[in-house]
Amino acid sequence: MSSPPQIIGITGGISCGKSTIGRMIASLGAEYIDADEMCHRQLVNQGSINKITERFGNAVLDNYGKIDRSRLAEIVFQDKTCLDDLCGILHPVVIEQIKSKIADIGKKGRRKAIVIDAALLEESELSSICDFIIFINTSKAHRLERSIISRHWKDDELDKRERFQMSLEDKKKNADYIIDNNFTIDNTFRQVKEFWQLYIEKI
Repeated sequence: MSSPPQIIGITGGISCGKSTIGRMIASLGAEYIDADEMCHRQLVNQGSINKITERFGNAVLDNYGKIDRSRLAEIVFQDKTCLDDLCGILHPVVIEQIKSKIADIGKKGRRKAIVIDAALLEESELSSICDFIIFINTSKAHRLERSIISRHWKDDELDKRERFQMSLEDKKKNADYIIDNNFTIDNTFRQVKEFWQLYIEKI
């Protein structure tokens, strides 16, 4: 009987390159679970929309009755209680979906590892189901540049949002492995392969 897949969680600062590294690990043979995409899908689920508008009012809706993500973000990243309430609506559903997906992948027995890409890995209970946590070490300058280019954020948005997350130092301390993502993509991929060979391939 094959061993159950190893669960790898990816953590780091905002715009540190979690998705890129998650996909690199997937390219070596892991199943990739994008928790943030699952959260975004919940924002178009009518049940979640009802709970969100019940809590935050219709001001978070656009003209078509859908959640306006930028309006919602504006509210929840001003106030920790609001963010906690939103997480309380979205996280239980997404965590159940992830656990169910992991069980399904485990039953099929075709994967040595599953990688979870989640912005709030530690803040939700997801870190507790991981066998390995990888911290992506990326400089503030690189992360700022990426958030401006890919997310079209203003300069202060990154700091504003990171205030609501666990500190980078604590995330780093809790990690089992650190990947330095400050250089070339090839350099990063070499480190990802080293991790894979060290911890996953031998299983």
